[in-house]
Amino acid sequence: MGNEVDQIKERVGVVELIGEYLKLDKAGSNFKGLCPFHNEKTPSFMVNPDRNFWYCFGCQKGGDIFSFVQEIEGIDFPDALKRLADKAGVELPKYEAEATKGERFENRRALEILELATKVFEHFLKNHPKSGPIRDYLSRRKLTPELLEKFRVGYAPDGWRTILEFLLKKGFSLGEIVATGLVVGKNQNVQSSQDVYDRFRDRIVFPIIDISGRVVGFSARVAPGGDEKSAKYINTPQTKVYDKSSVLYGLNQAKTGIRKKDFAIVVEGNVDVISSHLTDSNNVVAVSGTALTQKQVSLIKRYSENVKLCFDMDEAGQRATRKSIQICLQAGMEVEVILLNQKGAKDVSDLVCESSEDWNKAVSGAIPVMEYFFSSSLSCHDPDDVKDKKNIAKELLSVIKDIADPIEQGYWIKKLSLTIGVEEEVLTGILEKVRLKDIKAPKHESSDESFGQKPNKSRLQILEERFLGLFSLYSEQLHAKAKEMECEKFGDEVAEIWKDLIDGDSSRHENKLNQFSASIKFRYDEKQGFVENDIDFLSEWETILVEIKKERKKMKMRKIGLDIKKAQQEGDAEAVEILLEEFNKQME
Repeated sequence: MGNEVDQIKERVGVVELIGEYLKLDKAGSNFKGLCPFHNEKTPSFMVNPDRNFWYCFGCQKGGDIFSFVQEIEGIDFPDALKRLADKAGVELPKYEAEATKGERFENRRALEILELATKVFEHFLKNHPKSGPIRDYLSRRKLTPELLEKFRVGYAPDGWRTILEFLLKKGFSLGEIVATGLVVGKNQNVQSSQDVYDRFRDRIVFPIIDISGRVVGFSARVAPGGDEKSAKYINTPQTKVYDKSSVLYGLNQAKTGIRKKDFAIVVEGNVDVISSHLTDSNNVVAVSGTALTQKQVSLIKRYSENVKLCFDMDEAGQRATRKSIQICLQAGMEVEVILLNQKGAKDVSDLVCESSEDWNKAVSGAIPVMEYFFSSSLSCHDPDDVKDKKNIAKELLSVIKDIADPIEQGYWIKKLSLTIGVEEEVLTGILEKVRLKDIKAPKHESSDESFGQKPNKSRLQILEERFLGLFSLYSEQLHAKAKEMECEKFGDEVAEIWKDLIDGDSSRHENKLNQFSASIKFRYDEKQGFVENDIDFLSEWETILVEIKKERKKMKMRKIGLDIKKAQQEGDAEAVEILLEEFNKQME
């Protein structure tokens, strides 16, 4: 694996990569910018192209291209490795079974087709003879050319095979094009191009971009003056590269804003997302006409545990709000509800067009979710009426049951008890019955949080545990190399386990070692279940040792960084100079 890592680093420069996420300015031999991991007004984020290294003097985070992607995308090292390998065009034999290589090739071709189609749609919006009214409509919605370019909005002209014929001329096969969802088959037996036609015709096209910046699908709105009898919006169907339950529209553009503001705003429509960028709201994402899913909430949770929901006020919007709240609460998210003002605006885009100030006020005045439900229920029912008491309890307990924190849950049970005059014990009993009913009910959507959920550990802890797990699996083969290790450099708990492993008496650590080694020996595949990994233990051993050494060095650099910041605050220029010299030595 070390060889592939080096290849990736050679092909993906740290300045090039980080420059895709934030604005960097030249500062001598380095580059500087505002740190994406904490709020700051003066840039303290440094990128050194010579050493392929980044570091923030403000929050003391730093590392290489892999650690940056891990940190900003909220993913672990294997996922960062795969993502950067794709970017660099480097194959990872250890992570690719022979059976998946063909699948990866098919996915790559699909992504190439979708990217090319996006460029064609963008070109048509700017240059097609019939796109003038579309541009006028978007302009009336205050969607500027800069915003349209940022979100890569396009136009699909009114032709049965416009995009199909273009892609065929570019050398893509009919089967490859069909697999992207860009065309629709007249029947299941597709033999030639005459058996299919373009899915998107005479529509404004909104590319759906994943968090890696890749176009994976499209959402298309009927053009003004177009066929109003057809569906207002149509979307790419489920494909190998597009799973609507796993993607949020606008997240690629919003993830930095979500992290910095520490909350995400979830709306219903694509235009709502784009319009919000006319204001200070650069942390807005949209669902595809449905409620949030567990996978989407997990995506948001990478960047913040706070979410504000703003769905349309019609019946479908309210259903989506309730379902989304349930999913968010079960995931331990802090939830608020944004209520649009009463000036006739039916959605975010309307409100922003009418008054961006009113939209900003609506965001800042978001109501905590339980206050929203209490207010809603009490506006419809009389808490002094016996029948209404039952309805209030039923409505509110159905929400309270999903609150993950038991203290917060207890607080709202108490408030409900005081509101309707029913003892807490009675309400708690009802709550338990509701829970049991939920447990017995069939689950239609599996939780992507349940498997492989990791505790909040430092990277050094994870590396050390992996080191112990690897040695426990291959102790005979690695015993000679183990003698070279310096036990005292480990933390107390790891040092103790390591000493017992070397002495051949690790039985009291059996459970922990089994846990550490299982993550090395097996991987989980959705189709095959647990699959045993093919491990090059010598290469893995060397890689882990190198990474542990790097992590210890980073910890030392963090300490120096803190000392530099303290010296700067105290105005001790001499100490700053000495510490910077020590910092630069550590980077060598």
